[in-house]
Amino acid sequence: MWKLRFCSCVFMVLFTSQYAFGADIILNEYNAVNAQEFLNGGDSQADEDGGRASDSHFGRIQGNGGDWFELIVIKDHLDMRNWKLDIYVDGDMDETLDITDHGIWADLRSGTIITVSEDVPSDVSYNPAAGDWWINVQAHDDADGDYIEASSFAVNANNWQLGIRDSDGGIVFGPAGEGISPSSGIGSTEVFRLEDDPSDSIDANSESYDDGDDFSTFGAANQWGRQDFTDLRIVVVEPTSILLLYPNDTEVFKAGTTQSILWQSEGPIESVLIEYSLDNGRTWVGVDQPNVGNTGGYDWLVPLVTAEQCLVRISNLSDLNVYDTSDQPFSIYQCAVLGDVTGDCVVDMADFALMASYWLECGNPHDPACTN
Repeated sequence: MWKLRFCSCVFMVLFTSQYAFGADIILNEYNAVNAQEFLNGGDSQADEDGGRASDSHFGRIQGNGGDWFELIVIKDHLDMRNWKLDIYVDGDMDETLDITDHGIWADLRSGTIITVSEDVPSDVSYNPAAGDWWINVQAHDDADGDYIEASSFAVNANNWQLGIRDSDGGIVFGPAGEGISPSSGIGSTEVFRLEDDPSDSIDANSESYDDGDDFSTFGAANQWGRQDFTDLRIVVVEPTSILLLYPNDTEVFKAGTTQSILWQSEGPIESVLIEYSLDNGRTWVGVDQPNVGNTGGYDWLVPLVTAEQCLVRISNLSDLNVYDTSDQPFSIYQCAVLGDVTGDCVVDMADFALMASYWLECGNPHDPACTN
């Protein structure tokens, strides 16, 4: 009788070990937006709430980037060679994607973001020491199969779930997704995302898994707030900093115009995330089209709104804790004021000065060369 109780206890410890000690890798986000839909519905110009919900990588596009999901490495120096990714749709096994034995998988550092996508070509330039924490691999019938099986796969809003197994077939994580958590479900204009900092305390039943329709972040930290990777990323990286140069004061912008966002940065920052707020920082929206790289400048199409408490925020896309925000709120106005040459929605001496300079430069206002 004692032996039976002892064996039962050992079995329970082994059965629950992945939850007791935490998983080596977890599901962070997946795209459930239907191919004919936009994030949060609507059309290419506006979502159902009149905003422009978008992805930080793709922007606001139909299908929100297609079939993709995102993982976060929790265990440092993780070896994922020959692991298996099991995809379930409506409770049934739909596809298993086999990870290859390529060397990129042999030594993954904790805090690494891995995306698996049908449509985005593989990018394994991964270098945490230089601040690059992202690996993207393409799983598609026409892909090269170097890093993951060349097989197309589905991601959707039909109780989609992901299970992860190691090279021996042992369950590492999941299945996780709709139907496990959240109980509210994921709609066809939404994404599934972890609304918590990634850690070994996250399991498939976590209450921190939820739906989202305001913002998605393919290959970057989740944006329900600002997902923090500090505790996971123990690799020593050269310090980075960002300084927002413009807009940084009480500027006034005309809605629908193009304005330059300018910044300076130091250290290995490959790309920056640019966001704006219309309510003094309570909520943030990514610019559309998304910024690419870290050039120090971005031509921003000012949204068609009237707002007096606007801010811009520039962040290191690989470390969202490195950022700078406008020092003072600026204003945006929808206006069409005759004589407003400068586009700031008021007619003042600056407009007269600009008109006078045009006159002096031109001499003959009827000259076709002077019509601008």
